[in-house]
Amino acid sequence: MRNIFDGYVIVSDLDGTLLNNDKNISQENLEAINYFTENGGTFSVATGRVIEATQEYLSNIKVNLPIIVYNGGVIYDYNNQKILSEKFVDDNQKQIVLKIKKEYDNIGIEIYANKKLYILKNSGHSYRSATQMLDILYDIKEDIFLMDWHKILIVGNIEVIDDIERTFEDKYKIKGTRSGRTSYELLPVNESKGQALKNIIKMYNLEPNKVICVGDNMNDLELLKEAAISFCPSNGSEQLKKYTDFIAPSNEEHVIKHIVNWLEKNLV
Repeated sequence: MRNIFDGYVIVSDLDGTLLNNDKNISQENLEAINYFTENGGTFSVATGRVIEATQEYLSNIKVNLPIIVYNGGVIYDYNNQKILSEKFVDDNQKQIVLKIKKEYDNIGIEIYANKKLYILKNSGHSYRSATQMLDILYDIKEDIFLMDWHKILIVGNIEVIDDIERTFEDKYKIKGTRSGRTSYELLPVNESKGQALKNIIKMYNLEPNKVICVGDNMNDLELLKEAAISFCPSNGSEQLKKYTDFIAPSNEEHVIKHIVNWLEKNLV
């Protein structure tokens, strides 16, 4: 007898989706993930976090597909502790950072490179749950521009990030992505969570019509577009909700449990 979730894949964002407001995975979500994988399903996460800040959440659940970190810049085999794909921002993006630094007074600029967090411009909010596993360096030297950068994070109050999101592409002629209410990111060119998922689908010969994704912010847009079925939690971006198939309960109300229950009731 086949397992009821054979062939189905769930890929979930972390912050604002799988994680509740206390940055924990609820017992209900843990049990739902384990029920899903024990009955043939495949589960993974796609996050803007670095590897080190993602691993702490995965020890109690069965992740049986590579995870997507750095918002798509890195595909990581969690079970074998191995990077499968790794992309970096280009020199043009690095130079844009210097322009941003001069043109905005009330933002922070963070550079992710070499498993460290380099603070190019201090916002006072660099130490948080997503960065606490990293060395945070404030004394930045010129040789940082010779390093490989995984991503660039701009942080500020909501109004400033709203303005950056509205004007960024026209102003600097490159694309970025909104990754939170107070953050905006520059990723390697043509990379996203969705592109990483597309690569994983091909690498592991997954059935595209059985891929389900859930996320709460605009950095999840390409991920949800790549899915056959997409969910956004009720706490998610109103802009993102326009592109999703279904609205799930909030991240405080066990999003993955809802999706697994929905899947069992409607598809399998």
